[in-house]
Amino acid sequence: MNRILTLTLAFSFSVLIALVDFASCEEVVHRWRTQQQWAVPEAHQAAAADEKFFYAISSREIAKYDRKTGERVAVSSGPAEHLNSGILWNGQLLSAHSNYPKKPEESRIVSCDLETMKLKTFHEFLESEGSLTWVVRHDDHWWCHFAFYGPENAKSYLAKFDENWNEVQRWNYPDSVIQQLGNYSLSGGIWHSGEILASGHDDPVLFRFAVDPNSKTLTFRGIQATPFSGQGFASDPVTGGLIGIHRRNKEVHLTGPLETGIRMTVMTYNIHHAEGTDGVLDPSRIANIIRSSNADLVALQEVDRKTTRVDGRDLLAEIATETKLHFAFGKSIEFSGGEYGNAILSRWPIENHQTALLPRLNDGEQRSMLIADVAIEGKESGITFVSTHLDHRSDDAERFLSVEQINSHFEKSNKTPILLAGDFNDTTSSRSVKELLKKWKMTNTDVLPTIPSRKPTRQIDFIFASPPTAWEVLSTRVLNEPKASDHLPVVSTVEVFLKPAN
Repeated sequence: MNRILTLTLAFSFSVLIALVDFASCEEVVHRWRTQQQWAVPEAHQAAAADEKFFYAISSREIAKYDRKTGERVAVSSGPAEHLNSGILWNGQLLSAHSNYPKKPEESRIVSCDLETMKLKTFHEFLESEGSLTWVVRHDDHWWCHFAFYGPENAKSYLAKFDENWNEVQRWNYPDSVIQQLGNYSLSGGIWHSGEILASGHDDPVLFRFAVDPNSKTLTFRGIQATPFSGQGFASDPVTGGLIGIHRRNKEVHLTGPLETGIRMTVMTYNIHHAEGTDGVLDPSRIANIIRSSNADLVALQEVDRKTTRVDGRDLLAEIATETKLHFAFGKSIEFSGGEYGNAILSRWPIENHQTALLPRLNDGEQRSMLIADVAIEGKESGITFVSTHLDHRSDDAERFLSVEQINSHFEKSNKTPILLAGDFNDTTSSRSVKELLKKWKMTNTDVLPTIPSRKPTRQIDFIFASPPTAWEVLSTRVLNEPKASDHLPVVSTVEVFLKPAN
């Protein structure tokens, strides 16, 4: 199965997938999500914060900003060559500093007085091994990371110092993490919940490490997704979250507390009653495509059940059996001795489902939406998954009325996370899709053509999510399956954040 296009949104999905492979995270994801962000020119190396201000750190200066207004109130003075991360300690902002990329390496900790904003040396390491990129205070000790780059980055290490700056112990990093860093090292780090969180140079993930005093190597415990792209970061005393930077965008991001979400793969597919463009009726071909995509939730349209044109076969039952997924059917019309409508397949149990008929104008075909409540194991509440298929005629009056009814129906959903998927028979420029976007987040921002399946030119098949704050979209792609149906399937990988069960 070929992927026509992969659209990466929230972060470098390919990097995260590689990390997930060795972290064995499966579908559970831990994420820090942005609560507030500011565009600031000094967002180049790191950020830190106290109750009233946040601090953006560039290589040569530290800028102080009012966290309520976002206005810059002061800039540091004093010499600096290569500042890195920063932490607040005893009324000072302490930053790692090095002479990178010069040789031999020289590292020190620079103190910024928060009242005068003057920089001065807090501690000097003289001839250090590696370049200091971050320092934290924990358990009455100083913890410092010294970085090596390029082919030597495996020599990077974490050192623990006592009050008199005597080195007590040092740890290397696991090979599995070093391999993900390319030519770089770890740019930021903090202690959090009894373990070390560390960031790389560019990728928006944090590595979790346990510190074992009886080992010379830190123990890798997994990853957490962040909105900031590597570099230095710090804990935020107000939100209980983190503050960091998106270097390329010159932004400071402030997060809320760590959230746990469920990652899922969602497909929408108009299967053309399982008759392909080659004229062959083959529900097994549809099932194979679904299976190969590893979809957890599937919205199907144009599903026949026991009609004469499919020789009385129950297509949905056959596909569900082959994919080993739970299923539900929503009849739109009686047709050819059987039923025709929408369907849903789900890896998780479907607690209940209902079919809601949509507006019908000028003797058009009756359309509907199938609404299913899907239970997610270990969560207080599940999600709602909807499969629909709107009118195909050139006059969009019925489609627009249907969209208005869909929006109205789910305004009463008490903010339950919802996925709406289907064949909307309209493009992103249409007033119907624009009306949906007032309430929903589309899982792709670029157009991904889905019809005709052999040489697609238009996208009319979409996946939408609501409320937007409950969902993160990781990627959306269209599968290159030109024979199985006259539409191509759309597949999105998303994360939803649900409360854990009591």
